[in-house]
Amino acid sequence: MAPESAMIAHGWELHSTKDGSDKFYRVLVIDTVTLINYGPKNTTGQFVAHCFAGVGDAAKTAQEKARILTNAKSEKGYRITRDFTEFTVDRPHAALLADLGYGPHRANRIPAEIRETIVARFRRAADEQGTATVGASL
Repeated sequence: MAPESAMIAHGWELHSTKDGSDKFYRVLVIDTVTLINYGPKNTTGQFVAHCFAGVGDAAKTAQEKARILTNAKSEKGYRITRDFTEFTVDRPHAALLADLGYGPHRANRIPAEIRETIVARFRRAADEQGTATVGASL
């Protein structure tokens, strides 16, 4: 159970080494936002936030978006290197993501420190829960 100042989120991570590349694709679902973090393995990568606040069952829509994006990457040969992991996100950080408004946004409007904190919590939780496999990005 998360403290009142935090909320439960979940995510997973995929990797591709196809055609000599070494890329990660991280999918984090934070309430009504699907936060995608992608790039070359062991880098900070780039972020895109798909925000669904104000859309019917927004949390369910965010989960569905995560499923669609994950399936698309799996079809391209990406494999899971961090399986389904629950982690906590500070409510003010989640609110900043949701406040981006409906639609896809480059998440660079969210301070790097917050984006990196969210990813660090996800990675730490994956290590603690044993959901990280060989090949997971640092």
